[in-house]
Amino acid sequence: MSLLDMIKRFLELSITGFIAVIMAITPREYIKARLALMFGDQTPKKVGRVSLNPFVHLDPIGTVTFIFLDFGWSRPVPIRPWNLRGKKKTFLFVSLSGPAVGVLCFVIYGYLANAAAVENKYVFETLYKAAKFSLTYSLFSLFPIPPLDGSKVLGALLPENYTEWYLKYEVYGVLFMLALLVLWIMPLVMNPFVDFIDKLTNLVTS
Repeated sequence: MSLLDMIKRFLELSITGFIAVIMAITPREYIKARLALMFGDQTPKKVGRVSLNPFVHLDPIGTVTFIFLDFGWSRPVPIRPWNLRGKKKTFLFVSLSGPAVGVLCFVIYGYLANAAAVENKYVFETLYKAAKFSLTYSLFSLFPIPPLDGSKVLGALLPENYTEWYLKYEVYGVLFMLALLVLWIMPLVMNPFVDFIDKLTNLVTS
């Protein structure tokens, strides 16, 4: 493969990957923010997260790892459970909505990729990646590492007086994930997981 072909392929991977990340992240983060607002927490609205603008939801490092490592994360939607009607039960529901929306997006994008397979290879590649990223993030986000959704699920299940204390330490979870990434531990752990998602996506789109 010539240098020109390598550059062309790199650009194709980057562009289709970036669009796929937008497609995977925007619906889940928007719906999560919208639900939190609907149940009484104004925090997502105050910080501009009740929006279909993908750039308010994208995390720069998480986006890059999605494109090149097939897993990643978004900016966490700030939700204050004590502001929600129903408090912890509603917080649990809102926290689980992100992964649920991701699974739904996986099914929709997988179906569309199947339909688009013979039409345009770039459309197919984008939809295929969007499906894969949606499911990967749905399952990855259930890990109980702040600020992933799994940590919020755990926070919702903790005794009342521990929830607020636990959520204050989200920033350390971000640093922990970055450390695992830099030390290449997370890619090693995620590799078989991503391979499984890849095979599952192939089944849906073929």
